Amino acid sequence: MFRALTAAGAALAFATTAFAPGTAAAADDPPPGRVIIEVATVNGLGCPAGTMAVAMSGDNTAFTLMLGTMLAQVGVGSKPNDALRQCQIRMNTRSPQGYTYAIDKADYAGMLHLEKGASGTVSVKNSVQGDYSAPAKRAFTGPADESWRISNAPDPLVYAPCAPSALELSIVLRVSAGTSDTSTTTSFLALDSADGYARADFHLAWKRCPAA
Repeated sequence: MFRALTAAGAALAFATTAFAPGTAAAADDPPPGRVIIEVATVNGLGCPAGTMAVAMSGDNTAFTLMLGTMLAQVGVGSKPNDALRQCQIRMNTRSPQGYTYAIDKADYAGMLHLEKGASGTVSVKNSVQGDYSAPAKRAFTGPADESWRISNAPDPLVYAPCAPSALELSIVLRVSAGTSDTSTTTSFLALDSADGYARADFHLAWKRCPAA
């Protein structure tokens, strides 16, 4: 079900990624030049450095961040610290001169299996400088065996400074055994997709910077 991201795997996953338009219309048309988004730092238990890559859409309206496996679990085969997986990612961004961007919406998806009595939570936050909105959260209660999806859409939109800047992400997966029998069962919550790669899809809104 879960596999590490390799160069070949990333290329395959990028080829099958579908970029859908964001929920809100961009203030201006996307810039025609190259948009650079690079993973700068990775911290936290659950997203080891060296497993991430960024794929930009051809029209600069969206990008996908590919991650390695992110899996929180309790029960058979688990260690005590496996119940919590958290990841903080900082990406350096550079827009074509005269443009700035905002994250219109970010979509995260995965799978879960929770035994009766177990529970899980997902918390995600994507922000540019000056965005103080709260994280998006979802809670799940067992028994459950299903896919999940969560979106983080800041309202109002917060645009990055008209200069090279950073985009920061926080992803937290937590599973609680509750009253489930951890000696015979396993409950898990994973950031994952049908092709076996964890990803987050970001939709961008653009506007022109004020004239200098």
